[in-house]
Amino acid sequence: MPIDLKSPLLEEKQQEIIERPDYNPQEETYLKGLKSRLETARNNRDTQHEEFDGMDYSSYYYLNEKLANTFIAPKKNREDSNFQSGIIRTKLLALLSSVVNLDLSGDISAFDKNGLKLQGLGDAMEDVILKTNELDLDDEKKLMRQYELLKQGTVFIEEIWDERSKKDKILKGKFTGKLNDVKWNTKIKKAFAHPSRNIIPGINVYLGDISKYNISEQPFIFTVDSMSYEEAELIFGEWDRWENVPKKFESFDASQTSNTNTVNWRLIDTRENYVEIVRYQDKWNNEFVILLNGVLMTPVGLPLPWGYENYNIVQQNLEPIHIKFAYGKSLVFKIRNKVAILDEMMRLAVLKTQKSFMPPYVNISGRILSNRVLMPGKISHGIAPNTLVPINDKETQGITTSELAMISELQESINAETTSPTFQGQQTKGQTTATEIIELQRQAKLMLGITIFSVSMLEWKLEWLRLQNILKNWFNAEDTIVDEIRGELRSKYRNVSVERNIEGEGVGRRIIIPTSKIPSAESIMKAEDIYSQEQGMPIRFIFLNPEEIKSSKLIWQIVIRPRERKTSDVEKLMFRAEMQDAAIFGPLLNLDYLAEKFASVWNENPKKMFKSMEQLEMQQSPETAQKPTGKTLSPSVNLPTAEKAAGRQINQGLGIGV
Repeated sequence: MPIDLKSPLLEEKQQEIIERPDYNPQEETYLKGLKSRLETARNNRDTQHEEFDGMDYSSYYYLNEKLANTFIAPKKNREDSNFQSGIIRTKLLALLSSVVNLDLSGDISAFDKNGLKLQGLGDAMEDVILKTNELDLDDEKKLMRQYELLKQGTVFIEEIWDERSKKDKILKGKFTGKLNDVKWNTKIKKAFAHPSRNIIPGINVYLGDISKYNISEQPFIFTVDSMSYEEAELIFGEWDRWENVPKKFESFDASQTSNTNTVNWRLIDTRENYVEIVRYQDKWNNEFVILLNGVLMTPVGLPLPWGYENYNIVQQNLEPIHIKFAYGKSLVFKIRNKVAILDEMMRLAVLKTQKSFMPPYVNISGRILSNRVLMPGKISHGIAPNTLVPINDKETQGITTSELAMISELQESINAETTSPTFQGQQTKGQTTATEIIELQRQAKLMLGITIFSVSMLEWKLEWLRLQNILKNWFNAEDTIVDEIRGELRSKYRNVSVERNIEGEGVGRRIIIPTSKIPSAESIMKAEDIYSQEQGMPIRFIFLNPEEIKSSKLIWQIVIRPRERKTSDVEKLMFRAEMQDAAIFGPLLNLDYLAEKFASVWNENPKKMFKSMEQLEMQQSPETAQKPTGKTLSPSVNLPTAEKAAGRQINQGLGIGV
């Protein structure tokens, strides 16, 4: 079906007539079984579970949302206090700020079929993943998925190859304010294509078996999403049966399970003119299904489209409940009862303090009096003394010492389960020694152990999926171009250039160049010298053959080592302590290596920060420096240009795409 390129605002609100899809008998049977699976998974998840304290998953999910965002319920009575301490959100953000400062990037290693390590290939994949993370704005996404993990106890992330199109309009002439005779050309063009990670809200994920803890063991998974009809049309508008996708719908209930004649059923409540997208995947049968408002859009038995026989969704739990339950327990759910008691104590403390200022009185005057007669500075006439009497003398005493002790005990109990005020950067009461602060922070980090392990496992799983996605899609040719040097057509691939610490030379750039024509090692080294001189920083090239990478039987290894980010204050303190401890080895120390590491920690260029041994010798012996050594430092002699001195082979290497 051709895509309508007019503005969606021109569409008239007319009665929609949708024809039923022309399913064959096999599709009828398949769709009936699929609906039954979807309904069973939905009912199993949304029933009550003891693991959620007798709540269904939806209630558990939305309760966590309210707790994490300090939901303040309306007052039931005018005199009530709806005070909320906000402790849950404070603790949540304190843990999040500690985790987000960690470097959780993976160290990737590649091995051939003989078990030999391919260091260059592992480094190249690390660079490609780093670049795709930048394109995907993954730093902010990482913050959000870690926040979701702490808030809900379970987070679901999908890894996709995201290809987007958009309408491109080129105006014919110039718009001068005249409404007539204004014309432009409109076409659909490719906006971008790169790997992307997306958080799928747990409420939109349905697991085939809720008793399977590991998502890779699930018999099937399906997700439910919705988007506007116009946005969905840009993605699915040219698919068969798009014209059968309705804009109005009916709810999905048990009666429809056995009735495939119903076209417009949906699993969740969705607004009109929106499309509900159900994506079903079964790795054991290698099947993938897309339903749009209940319409089957894919052929029966379609294999998983991402090229590897596994789910493209990872799941991570913060704290396990038990091995026979798929979901985890969240931080906010774990401490909610103690915080609720504390909030209630605080609300009562507010009420009791109010009573101490304005206690309840008994009016024995025989007249109707307003409570404003008790306001400060109020002068009331005709009221005899002692006609307004407090109910008892304890109404004005306010909060007692035992009540304050109870509040303090609750706060300490909550701190013990989460983080101490010292760890959060708050000042504690009394005089606290440095040793006590260090010990409190050490204990808090022990409490963080399970959290750090969970976020590390999440990043490890995501790195694996990203690596599979890259191997399948990133090294596909984008276009074909003319190679003027060889006089032939060649494939154009995506190049990657990232900032890296070059060993022994400081911060530089590493460039990954996919090509079917790998230049010689000598040509690569000469090209690196030329570009390093031009850029004023060390440059390193890694050439890869895309077809060999995709077809080779390689073994991959990913290791996540949680550590503080480079150039952080903690990293500097650790290096300083390391230097102090290493001082006992004196002349055994490699000063060149330590100088390089010092510059790396402080984010400096070691070549600019420290003098080389040759420069020191020249300073110590000026007369030696003036004597010819047989070598010249002139760039025009030792650093030939690419056009004249690099030769045909280097030009071919550089012509590949640098």
